Amino acid sequence: MKRELSHDEAFALLDAAAMDALEGSERDAVLAHAAQCETCGPELASVRETFAQLAFAAPKAVELDATAQERIHSRLMDRVAAGSRAKVVSPLGPVPSSPLPPMPMSMTQERRIVNSLAWRRAEWIAAAASVLLVVSIGMLAAIMRDRETVHDALQAELARSAGTRTTTDSLRTLVASRDSMIAGLIGRDVTVMSLTSAGAKAPFAKMFWDTSRNTWTLAAHNLPELKTGRTYQLWLVTKTAKISAGVFAPTNGEAIVRATYPLPKDSLEAIAVTEEPAGGVPQPTGAIIIAGK
Repeated sequence: MKRELSHDEAFALLDAAAMDALEGSERDAVLAHAAQCETCGPELASVRETFAQLAFAAPKAVELDATAQERIHSRLMDRVAAGSRAKVVSPLGPVPSSPLPPMPMSMTQERRIVNSLAWRRAEWIAAAASVLLVVSIGMLAAIMRDRETVHDALQAELARSAGTRTTTDSLRTLVASRDSMIAGLIGRDVTVMSLTSAGAKAPFAKMFWDTSRNTWTLAAHNLPELKTGRTYQLWLVTKTAKISAGVFAPTNGEAIVRATYPLPKDSLEAIAVTEEPAGGVPQPTGAIIIAGK
């Protein structure tokens, strides 16, 4: 036998029916009442439309399990019971033995129902908006975390790339310098000169002069360690001048000095290395360490 609901009971369960949170005979009873009630029928359709719009706007639909359905049903039935108790009035006379025929709703009752519908819909919309806000904040936090992760990874990759580029540039510069030095030692237009001095462990050097490129490469050995404030200075001696080709300090007695200076081949008379004050001097003043003609 189907259960019949009063208008207040059916009206209180419209939200649960719109969410498909009712079961069996109770759901059928609410739908049967709404089908023939001028108030509950449109309201059920309106609530269903509101829930459909909220479900479409939410990032992910949420299904109600049995526990959630029972909780919603219990809360709604408590609201119905509370409303029924509020309407009870102490009898002033005998209670009629037969129910009175339903009276048409007054304008005040209709307004009360409309206000109730509006407040209930506002409550559902506010609750849904709160859920959407929480979900949106969670999604925003996840996006920000992902953005920071990507930013950190990009910065690390850029740092690695910069380090690799610096290393590559340094190696390229070193290789170019070595290639240039090799060309200055074994080139077709290279003239080799020896610089010597007296003594068993006396210093000596080889000077490689690339006349086509005007480059000078001195490779010196067994040079004495310099005192503080002193330096070695390389000189190109011509018939008319003594030209400085740079200053240098040896490491463990070894030194390689490179210079670029255009000089006519037939004008060079000698090459010499002297010990001078730090920074060098315009003309040689110190003792000659090694020399060659």
